[in-house]
Amino acid sequence: MLKNKLIFLFLFLPAVVFAQNNEPALKLDFPLFDLPYQIDAMDTVGHGFFSSYANPSMAQSLAVAVNVHSSFHFGMVTLFNSWNWNFYLGWWNLKTILLDASLVLGDVLLSYTPGGWGWMHEEHHRAILTRYGVSSFNDMNTFPLGNEYVTVNSVTDEDLIRFKAESPADFVRAHEAGVESHYLIVDRLQRNAFFYNQELRFYVFNLFVTWNAHQYIFSATHSKYNGSDVDIRNMKETSISSRDYTGDDIAAWAYDLFRPNEPYDARGLHPTGEGIDRYRKASDLSKDEADYIRLQRYWHSLNYISPMLWGIDRIVIGDTGFYGNFAFRHLLTSFGTTASFNLFLKKDIFNMVFIFHNHMNYDNWFPAVEAELLGFPVSVGPLNLYISPRIIIGMQPKNQNFKTDSSEFLGLAGCRVDFNISRYFLPYIEVAAKTNGWVAGNEFLGKNISCRLGVSARI
Repeated sequence: MLKNKLIFLFLFLPAVVFAQNNEPALKLDFPLFDLPYQIDAMDTVGHGFFSSYANPSMAQSLAVAVNVHSSFHFGMVTLFNSWNWNFYLGWWNLKTILLDASLVLGDVLLSYTPGGWGWMHEEHHRAILTRYGVSSFNDMNTFPLGNEYVTVNSVTDEDLIRFKAESPADFVRAHEAGVESHYLIVDRLQRNAFFYNQELRFYVFNLFVTWNAHQYIFSATHSKYNGSDVDIRNMKETSISSRDYTGDDIAAWAYDLFRPNEPYDARGLHPTGEGIDRYRKASDLSKDEADYIRLQRYWHSLNYISPMLWGIDRIVIGDTGFYGNFAFRHLLTSFGTTASFNLFLKKDIFNMVFIFHNHMNYDNWFPAVEAELLGFPVSVGPLNLYISPRIIIGMQPKNQNFKTDSSEFLGLAGCRVDFNISRYFLPYIEVAAKTNGWVAGNEFLGKNISCRLGVSARI
């Protein structure tokens, strides 16, 4: 084992491992700068660089939501653990029941506040709109507690016409980006629990976020949610600025996925007579489109197959010293869908993720593999660092096309470096370069080099 570690260090890390504690009870990330995305955001908002924070990137809104919910769970778990009492009702510990009930209630309330996971969902839509200069407003910023529908509004029809004409694939991606964010936050919270042994009891939260994403797909072909409800909304939303930019995410996703070359204004006139009829109902979908959505209902059940979703954070692998776990993921994409198998492994200071992707368009599969090493501690001269290299190699449909059998290479190489200059606060830099292609949590479908600067808090 020592020999293997030395070979690894010799090949990849011209440094030595430093003594460290890699299991903080709470880990928070603050990506302060995300370039070049924030240049697009600045241009969209139009009031200088700091106005770009009004339209956060996918990474920034994800980090905020993880921080908000993790801090809340950390505070509640710490509070309940400080109470030196236990009362059992048969097998049930009353204190644990009260803790979980408090966490559920708090997470529901936070989902309707700026910074919560519901806000993050809308911000992921907005991140793609922002890249194409489409100005918008996240209604989660108004604290819409209990509202059945929360909108991304203040979007002009002219911007949507231009956006779809410029990039049909990105237009499709904007529809699915909200549901995509659900699995990004679940993945981040599960990684924190697995690799850092954080006992923050996110089991109900992760299950609910997964179920909520599944409901988006179930409702897309339902006559109530994509029929009478849409008619009621259309009559209430008399002004263009009050309307959501897309309506039902999944119905719009399938509609534009199958019709990339249909001009946006071909949707017709809004029932009020003012503007374009944005919202797609079940009756607007062809049989092929509706059947494709129904197929995704079954595929999406893959997301429930993970011990991590059902309260098992780590699995001991015999007497090898390894801990392991796994998760299946099914996500909607700009070219169709992707199904993946995620394997998590941990031994000593080695935190490893291996993923096998199956990218799927209408008729074809395009495989890819991914590997990541998280928070590996090294010393370079006087600097103590945590490095996190990541690589993706594989194929995706050419030009993100839904009905092509041609493929193109997908590649991503990146690395994050955290500088261990303080016990609690670690500045970091992250750089990633990618080819053309869809990568979850990355706003760019084209070739891109991104750089993030931020601070990580470890408590």
